[in-house]
Amino acid sequence: MNGKSVQGSSLVAFMATGSGLAVASNYYAQPLLPLFAQHFGVSTVQAGLIVTISQIGYILGLIFLVPLGDRLERRGLLTVTSSLTALALLGMALSPTFHVLIVMATLAGLTSVTAQIIVPLSAHLAAPERRGRTVRR
Repeated sequence: MNGKSVQGSSLVAFMATGSGLAVASNYYAQPLLPLFAQHFGVSTVQAGLIVTISQIGYILGLIFLVPLGDRLERRGLLTVTSSLTALALLGMALSPTFHVLIVMATLAGLTSVTAQIIVPLSAHLAAPERRGRTVRR
């Protein structure tokens, strides 16, 4: 544990909030699909691809990024995935074309696996007698 442990409920709450926001990044686009369709001049079916492709990106992140948490230092991986998710969401907001939006949605989905990195990190940082309680919150 390197002498550090999860102390107090504020850090646990912060990590839980981060997990929720990371997962939610896959769903932010859903209520905006009609606006995307109108803005980019695509059908609502095509606009629905934004959510589908983001979920495919998420699956790829689960397969390829989450296992890196066993090989790399989790805090660094967490920082990278969180930063990349934020940049991908910004890229979605600034997308000049529908194709760029799709690419950014894929990247946002791919890197939104942050929650699956936070949970084992919080268990690792918690004192042994508090691990179950920390992860369960």
